Amino acid sequence: RSLSGMMVACYYEEGPIKEIIHNFKYNHILELKSQLAGYLISTLKDNSEFAGSKNLLITAVPMHWLRRARRGYNQAELLADSVANEQKISKNFKIIQKIRRTKPQVKLSGKKRLKNLENGFKINNCVLVKGKTVIVVDDVATTGTTLIEIGRALKSAGAKEVWGLVVARG
Repeated sequence: RSLSGMMVACYYEEGPIKEIIHNFKYNHILELKSQLAGYLISTLKDNSEFAGSKNLLITAVPMHWLRRARRGYNQAELLADSVANEQKISKNFKIIQKIRRTKPQVKLSGKKRLKNLENGFKINNCVLVKGKTVIVVDDVATTGTTLIEIGRALKSAGAKEVWGLVVARG
């Protein structure tokens, strides 16, 4: 299995979380970062097996450089950075690269999502992930396909375990 598990802070259809994420991601209301990161930090703290581990590395789901240039930021990276800083966990946002421009996953069904992302990620530095437990942060996971594909790449590069940490599950 490429993904050891997924830690989920909220469910997408419950409460105002859908609107908060949408405003953070698409309307550039970056002040919402601390609230969303707070959910992730709380969720990570609830998973005590990670407490005090020196073998942890936090990263984020990467965006294709064109999409990132258009948006101006990677929302997952902003959240992961806050979590890593708050929890004093090593971070690296350059180890995973999205090497193919793909359609947004939100517009695709299950099987098409998998095909869309197939071989879409590359690990830039295997030495940094070898033997580590890597936590990959994202804002929303619907089918988990993105995290599974990233997990596959990280495990092939020598990661011991790969965990998803998401604000909401759709």
